[in-house]
Amino acid sequence: MTVDSSRLTLTERTGLSCGPEALHKALYAQRKKLAGRLAELTPSDWAAPTHCPRWSVHEVVRHLVDVAEYHVAHLTNRSEHSRFARFGAFDPASTPGLWLQDSAGQSPEQTVEAFLRVMEDERDSLGARIEEGGATLERSVAGRENLWSVRSLHVLWDAWLHERDMSRTLRLDDPPDVTVQRLITLYSLLLAGGVAALFGELPRVSLHLAGSPDGVYEISEHRGEVSVTAVGSASPAHLNGPFEAVVESISGRGPSLAEIVGVSNATVEGLSKLSAVMRPARPEDIPHRRAAEG
Repeated sequence: MTVDSSRLTLTERTGLSCGPEALHKALYAQRKKLAGRLAELTPSDWAAPTHCPRWSVHEVVRHLVDVAEYHVAHLTNRSEHSRFARFGAFDPASTPGLWLQDSAGQSPEQTVEAFLRVMEDERDSLGARIEEGGATLERSVAGRENLWSVRSLHVLWDAWLHERDMSRTLRLDDPPDVTVQRLITLYSLLLAGGVAALFGELPRVSLHLAGSPDGVYEISEHRGEVSVTAVGSASPAHLNGPFEAVVESISGRGPSLAEIVGVSNATVEGLSKLSAVMRPARPEDIPHRRAAEG
């Protein structure tokens, strides 16, 4: 499914202007493609390092299973009674490492089985939630009010980032899915804009992202709600940078955003604050995990 880009907008409290159905199809397609690649990995592939600090390919895939299981529990209103409840409030820097305790000692074959099982549960649960409808607002990772389906966009974003973390091993050479790229771009800019807004008024800013589906995206805030709109390549932009490098940078990977766009000002500093929130903690910095590992 290809999403029409004409003025496609994502806002914190109203979600995608085209509705969540595109997200449903894109997330399942992303999961299915990865499942096919995982079936081809060798034992050395599973043990290979990734761009995610201190995590092997196996650990990253176990994390993806955790996120999908947490997503299902949340969509079905079972999160408070799931295994995730004992870890307390979610902290993006440390909680994912704590979750890995539950799959310690799992073989790659068991991880693939779990991935295949949960991706089907996730597809069904998200589809049922979309049919249910409603405009339920929830707290985002940034602590802001988001429509429930925007939170599900975070799951697609997480999957995309971690597949890139494993890129040296996965060798995914298929043409990129344009819809996935579009949704990832909109969401990453929305999340970065939301974090920036927490630290002061977010100015209206446009970014030309070379290699992105729409070229130029505009971030703005109105009455306390951040939105991102695909405005098209013909529009002027305040900041310029490669699509993938910008998304990875504001997500806590690679060079700083100032280095990538070649500008250092208050706007760039604000959009960079997300990177500090998302940067994963090292295993030895997580006391509970260190105790569990003896």
